[in-house]
Amino acid sequence: GFQTSDGGFAYWPGNTESDEWGSNYAGHFLLEAQAKGYDVPNDLLTRWLGFQKKMGQQVLAYHHDWQQLNQAYTLYTLALAGKPELSAMNRLKESNTLPDAASWRLAAAYVLAGQMKVAKQLTTNLATSVKPYRELSYSYGSDERDEAMILETMILLGERTKSAALVKELSNSLGNPAEWMS
Repeated sequence: GFQTSDGGFAYWPGNTESDEWGSNYAGHFLLEAQAKGYDVPNDLLTRWLGFQKKMGQQVLAYHHDWQQLNQAYTLYTLALAGKPELSAMNRLKESNTLPDAASWRLAAAYVLAGQMKVAKQLTTNLATSVKPYRELSYSYGSDERDEAMILETMILLGERTKSAALVKELSNSLGNPAEWMS
C-alpha cells in the first residue's frame, strides 16, 4: 500500500483515496513487523493510527456484510496497537445484523482489549466454517481468509483443541498447488 494524505493507504500506486481494507491490512502488517523488531517509521504509524481512529469511530449504516467486517478489522487493528476504541466496539457488537466473520474479528479485538468474557459471549454458537466465496473488491475476501481470522481468534480465546479441525482444513488449502491464494 501507499500512504495517502489522510494517513490511510491506497490500494494502487498513484491513488489518492485510501482503501479501508488495504489500510487495515497494511497497518496490521506494520504492527506485526514492529512487534518482531523491525524498524517501522514512527510518523508512518502515527498517521495511520489517526486514520484508523477516525474510521473506527464512524457511525455507519451497514448495507453489506463487508462494511461490518471492515469496521471490525479497523477496531481489531486499533486494539492490536494498544489503542482500543471500546465505545465503537460496543456499538458494532450491538448491531442486529453482525455477520459471523465480523463477529469473530470483533471478538479478537475484545480479547486484545482485555475483555475476554465479552469475546467469548460474542463467539458462542458462531460457525467456524465459511461457505466458499471470492470477493475481488471491498474486503478482498475468501473463505480461507475468513477461516484464518476465525482460527486466530480461537487461538486468542485459548480454544486450541476446538480449533484443530480448522487448522487441518486450512493446512490442506494452503498445501494445494492448484488453489490460488490472494
